[in-house]
Amino acid sequence: MKPISRQDGRVIHDAVHGPYRPDIDGLRTLAVLPVVLNHVGVRGFMGGFVGVDIFFVISGFLISGILTRDIQAGRFRITEFYRRRVLRIFPALFVVLAAVTAATFAAMLPGEMIRYARSLGATILFGSNILFWSEAGYFDQASHIKPLLHTWSLAIEEQFYILWPLLLLLTARARRGVTVGVIAAITLISLGVSIVMVGNSPTDAFYWLPARAWELSIGALVATMAHSIRWRWLNEALGVIGLGMILYAIKFYNQETAFPGAAALVPCLGAALLIATGATGTWVARLLSIRPVTFIGKISYSLYLWHWPVIVFAQIGLFLPKTPAVMAGEIALSIALATLSWRYVERPFRTRPNWPTRSVLLGALAAMALGLGVTAIMLAGKGFPQRFTPKELAVAAYEDLDGDALYRRGTCFVVMPGDRFDPKLCLTRREPAKPALLLLGDSHGAHLWPGLAQQRARYEILQATHSGCKPVLYPDSATGECQRFFRTMLGSWIPRHPPSALLIAARWRLSDLPLVDATLRDPRVRRANPILIGPIPQYSTALPRLLVFSERRHDPDLAAQAYDFEVFTTDRALNAAAHRHGIPYISLVQTLCGTNVNRCGRWAEGVPLQFDYGHLTGEGSRETVARIMPRIDREVALQHR
Repeated sequence: MKPISRQDGRVIHDAVHGPYRPDIDGLRTLAVLPVVLNHVGVRGFMGGFVGVDIFFVISGFLISGILTRDIQAGRFRITEFYRRRVLRIFPALFVVLAAVTAATFAAMLPGEMIRYARSLGATILFGSNILFWSEAGYFDQASHIKPLLHTWSLAIEEQFYILWPLLLLLTARARRGVTVGVIAAITLISLGVSIVMVGNSPTDAFYWLPARAWELSIGALVATMAHSIRWRWLNEALGVIGLGMILYAIKFYNQETAFPGAAALVPCLGAALLIATGATGTWVARLLSIRPVTFIGKISYSLYLWHWPVIVFAQIGLFLPKTPAVMAGEIALSIALATLSWRYVERPFRTRPNWPTRSVLLGALAAMALGLGVTAIMLAGKGFPQRFTPKELAVAAYEDLDGDALYRRGTCFVVMPGDRFDPKLCLTRREPAKPALLLLGDSHGAHLWPGLAQQRARYEILQATHSGCKPVLYPDSATGECQRFFRTMLGSWIPRHPPSALLIAARWRLSDLPLVDATLRDPRVRRANPILIGPIPQYSTALPRLLVFSERRHDPDLAAQAYDFEVFTTDRALNAAAHRHGIPYISLVQTLCGTNVNRCGRWAEGVPLQFDYGHLTGEGSRETVARIMPRIDREVALQHR
């Protein structure tokens, strides 16, 4: 049975896909716009990442509904299922992959291109979630150098749909209750896995299918359960509750939220409620069915594909600052490209149902083979270093510096959950006659270690550094591993073993000020002779690439255009806070920039001062510490009069 369509192209009914639900297109809008706004950096959308989880629920509902109807009607063919998936996913995806691959030749350094090639191959094979999981680490290449990072969610979906049709087929002959029970069991097991993983290994929980499958199967539950509710008022109430749950997550979740795990239940259940009640024409469903809202939903797949590369190349290719005008431009360009992609790529393929299955699947294999061939060429060419001079390549190589080893990961620097911290090696004093400096901080504290290590002839240097949170006194309610670490150090260990000076350094933000104030007031901390060290100048992209492209473009101000200007505001605020409490403050901004923030130091001993957006190279650490040591010496001398 062919679709019955109106002149405006909105399908009323389709024997395969079922009746058209404009509210679901509206729900897609509610999923994709927060993702885009979050990635662009619009304030108020810190939790916009939950849009991906909403997409999972929608996908589970729609695909499971199609599969169930096909199986019940006796027309299910696995090849036909994958034919539809190819026509839905491949055309727009491969157009984006082609455009992004072309852009990398102008915007990426050789090492970056090699990593991109790996991600291209993984995306084509729908395994990019596994690749990005394997690369995850504190000093992993920043997300803004990974234009295909967002494809992890496509990989999750396609991995899910390898086995899902077979599961529904196996339970098709049983009563509806058996199918529902099996899906419910899978949902609960996967949710349990997700909750456990979030507590023990958040990166695994984020990227692995077993911790995400429950989000798709919640949608499947809605598709397979009898969910009609007689009472209009209850449908209306549940619709409002579902919308409220999604909006709450978008507004109040942030990067500190343990996710997915139990926190993902809020947006996922919210989406399930909107889907379950939307068919009854609730007030929320009518709101989501407004034509401008549904239009964004129609282009949501293309918008999701295009928006992240637009953001990435605006930053690494054009080096545009994150101003409101640039952010608005990124959003507008993403929507424009998505509209063209939907109109001229997605729709032509999706409205040709008579293409033979064999031709579609062979075409998909040919496209994949071509893409993998391009991947092989890029890898064999080693990122085509001949595009750059030897001097530029030497500078670019610092992007690959092993910060973990440089800062003593696995002994005195904890990076990931489960990393070892060795108090005997890191905190034991072996020369009591020397004054002791204790370095306490996150990775922006740890990067001072190589420089401080040069002072061991005069000082004992102790180190207790942990990435993931700031070195402050946390309340007992903060139960994360990192918070417990610093609470123990500041509240228990340091009062019993006060150093000659406690160097507190971190990647400070304005939001840290309340806890910094409380820490500097605490008598246990004050007795440890604290010296607060401010944030280091930071950039929107890695300093080595800024230095390379500054040279190539003959633009000496390129690095200054890429500053994270919040750092300068934070530096002034921390200076004022330390002054209020009578605590010595060392400004790395003033140390490295003087009075001219447009001329911050960028070189040390002939190499880049920093190897990424802000972490110091070994040479950079030695030079920075050498500049601040006279101040530290004076403070230690004052304490020992």
